Amino acid sequence: MGGRVAHYRLLVTDVDGTLLPPDRQVLPSVREAVRLARARGVRVCLATGRMWRSVRPYAEAVAADSPAVLFNGAVVYDFARGQVLERHTLDPHAARAALEVLRDFPDLRPHVFTLEAVYVDRLDAVSRAYQERDGIHAEEVDDLVDRLPPEPVKVLVVGEPRRLSELDSALAVRAPGLRRVFSEPDFLELLPAGVSKATGLRALCRALGVGLGEVVAVGDNPNDLEMVQEAGLGIAVANAHPVLKQAARFVTSSEGGEAIAEVVRRFLLDGLDATGR
Repeated sequence: MGGRVAHYRLLVTDVDGTLLPPDRQVLPSVREAVRLARARGVRVCLATGRMWRSVRPYAEAVAADSPAVLFNGAVVYDFARGQVLERHTLDPHAARAALEVLRDFPDLRPHVFTLEAVYVDRLDAVSRAYQERDGIHAEEVDDLVDRLPPEPVKVLVVGEPRRLSELDSALAVRAPGLRRVFSEPDFLELLPAGVSKATGLRALCRALGVGLGEVVAVGDNPNDLEMVQEAGLGIAVANAHPVLKQAARFVTSSEGGEAIAEVVRRFLLDGLDATGR
């Protein structure tokens, strides 16, 4: 099917919507694809907006390699050794400014994350549904502005997409010291300035001694954009956001879940080039 024109040593995949299908159950075909890739000497790592406690079941399900990129690049965690390799935290003044803006959006639910804990101002149905989805537990505090925890790594705001778009515009003016990115239509993430999955990918490559040109990176949403652009081969899954499809060098025919098996077969086992030839 054509000669090998690239040798990739690392596959980095987003989790929700990419590694996982909508029901968030790892497919047997994906487990097998990851096993085959690792048997060929290709490391398989995860890059996610989740915290380690939330993503750990999926890392274990596919026997992913350490380290993992967490919190959309704010943390790189070597889970095999229990060591944080890199951590970026929110500027507290910028974080408080953003939370002040959120007081004008009482229907939206901000969740403040530290490395191992989550805080929310109100445990309403929106927050409970999110916590159940991601397998986490948030502590309710009466005022996130006054009780901002030490060394927060991100704020995740959950709500209706139209209202999140309005919040995004307001934050651009009133709290510009943070990076804002959508990880789902109903998730707006506030990150330390300059942080993305691409910065996490670079730290990951340094830890593993792998060049960026030797990386295949796969994603589905705008929070994956910089990572897909940075990798030697950036791939968007079939269900990806249009901005990611436009930036990717290849778009899978399969949606999240089966897409990872397709990527492994096409680029890591068959040795085809980025055009699929």
